[in-house]
Amino acid sequence: MYRYFFSLCLIFCVCLTLQAQEEEQPNDSIKKRVELNFLRIDLDIAPVVTTFLNKGEIYSFEAGLQTAINNRFYPIVELGFAGANNTSMSDIHYKTNGLFYRAGMDFNLLKNKNENPKYQNFFFAGARLGYSYFAYDMGNINFVDNFWDYNISQDQHLTASKLWVELAAGVRVEMFKNFYMGWSVRIKNLLTKGKDGELKPWYIPGFGTEQDGSIWSFNYMVGYQILTNK
Repeated sequence: MYRYFFSLCLIFCVCLTLQAQEEEQPNDSIKKRVELNFLRIDLDIAPVVTTFLNKGEIYSFEAGLQTAINNRFYPIVELGFAGANNTSMSDIHYKTNGLFYRAGMDFNLLKNKNENPKYQNFFFAGARLGYSYFAYDMGNINFVDNFWDYNISQDQHLTASKLWVELAAGVRVEMFKNFYMGWSVRIKNLLTKGKDGELKPWYIPGFGTEQDGSIWSFNYMVGYQILTNK
């Protein structure tokens, strides 16, 4: 699965490189230089609401740093801290927290009519690769000892590393000079899954609750552009 995923990524990068080379060779044979157009810091404020709704059982803090290359490609890195402190219906207590990291690329689907518009707005689609290494505790795990025929309760302290991929789409609007607001919707899929019989983590920092299939998430970002070279 990893070889298939990274092969697709490699093919994608090669295609982008070839396309860029073709566009950077005008008739006068002068290559267009690579420019960094801006650097923006984003803060996700959606977890403030979700933490309140979850009564603190699940919490998250997240920020991102994004730039633009020739106003065409928008690489981004994201860093956050998340955790959970939950007791299930079967009275199993789960607790975890840890850092998570994401890196990816966005593409602006909204074409500005003017070369130098007063305000920059974005309707983007993109992808992220996420990773988290974390420890988690599971308490009050009950099982039956078949030899002695009585219930045993155990606590487990475990660690895990998880890798996942995200597809994202959303908008960014420049409300006033260098200040942005916007939202994104993401669909996430785990690339690393636990083995059969393993005590899987109930919650993965940066990803969410572990389950079969895809999960969705919502981000609402506020950002400030600290460097501008339009």
